[in-house]
Amino acid sequence: MPTAAMPMKRLLKFFTQQYLRRSLPHGIVSWRYLFPHPAPNVCIHRQLWLLGRHPRLPLPLYLFGECFLWLRWVSFACLRSCWRVVLYRGAEISQWEGIGTATLFLRVLVMGLAHCIPPGEIVTFGLYRLGLRQQAWNYIFFHETHAFHRWRDVRPGASAAMLTLIQDKSGLADLLASHGVPMVPTLGVLPRNAQLDPTPYLHATPRLFCKPRHGSASRDNFVIERRGFGNAPVIFTIASGIKTQLTSLDALHKAVGSDDFLVQPVMINHPLFAPLVPSEDAVILRIITEHHPAQDVHCYCATLEIPHPSDDGKHCHTILPVEPASGLILPFPGQRLPAPALARHDALFARLENCDVPFWDEIKTSAKAAHRQLPGLFAIAWDYVITPDGPLMLEGNSGWGATTPQILYGGLLRENPPFVKEN
Repeated sequence: MPTAAMPMKRLLKFFTQQYLRRSLPHGIVSWRYLFPHPAPNVCIHRQLWLLGRHPRLPLPLYLFGECFLWLRWVSFACLRSCWRVVLYRGAEISQWEGIGTATLFLRVLVMGLAHCIPPGEIVTFGLYRLGLRQQAWNYIFFHETHAFHRWRDVRPGASAAMLTLIQDKSGLADLLASHGVPMVPTLGVLPRNAQLDPTPYLHATPRLFCKPRHGSASRDNFVIERRGFGNAPVIFTIASGIKTQLTSLDALHKAVGSDDFLVQPVMINHPLFAPLVPSEDAVILRIITEHHPAQDVHCYCATLEIPHPSDDGKHCHTILPVEPASGLILPFPGQRLPAPALARHDALFARLENCDVPFWDEIKTSAKAAHRQLPGLFAIAWDYVITPDGPLMLEGNSGWGATTPQILYGGLLRENPPFVKEN
């Protein structure tokens, strides 16, 4: 009975996540798809929408589910989402640009209904402006990002083994370390369902970081801290790379039941960044490299992610762009940030203005070297922590978020992307 019930449970969980709890279709859905010869970017978005289908889900059933999601979106979900976005950002946009709240709402609503574009990203990318509406087809939106990465990475000459490898944090670290890429050291790999005794590790370092071998987005990540002689270690959960609340060793063991776990030391921030993070959470440098067969590997985008608590008690990051050629820390485009985030951004940037990222040339060289070991993948985001002694790579991600890079450099599908020409 359990073996027969298990597939049904998985099926129910799949449809709950993908349809019952979801408001948007799995990509842009537009009447332009019906044109006999649509524009190239329209064709790409149509392909991405179809790539949103799970491989085991029959196409007719997928299309039926998309019709259900589309009806939900145009019936009430889009209206509700537009209202929330305009309520949150409308006053400041009106102050900056002189666009009335009612006008902004109508513009966002029309675009959201016509193409199933998330209202939050319509505002974030400035697509509500009359002169930018047609540029929407140049952007990749969050509900099609996963399909976009699959579309770009799985191309002639690409290997599925490379996609598997980059998802294996332990295997990837071993490969890159053997080619001279500085990696965060791994103290041990805990097999699935094993019991962790942190005491031997805590003799060598006061703080441990535990994460799944194949995880992502900080899910099931933990920090273990030594608290004085004779005291039991203290364990914290992690959300978005930030230490949050106390938990127990039993909770960690439960997570180990689903995957192997890596045990690593917690890295110390470089003196330039340490005063910005009183909580001692890591400041992450994310550098995205792209592999062009005719141009070798280029640095497309780089950002600093500085963790801090927000005014509502949640945890978030302030993002500062980094100039790829020089490593100079730059301000984020101000009018793309909500007012509270803008205030935090200005305070942090004032402390880093005219500063370069430490060890920038070394970071850029190691990121390019890492990407050359995975030539079948078009674009990879590499996460570094910069310590007093130099940069150490945490991991690589082939499924990185596309919102911030597009705010900085425009849509990923624009005709002539400004690839960096480096010396």
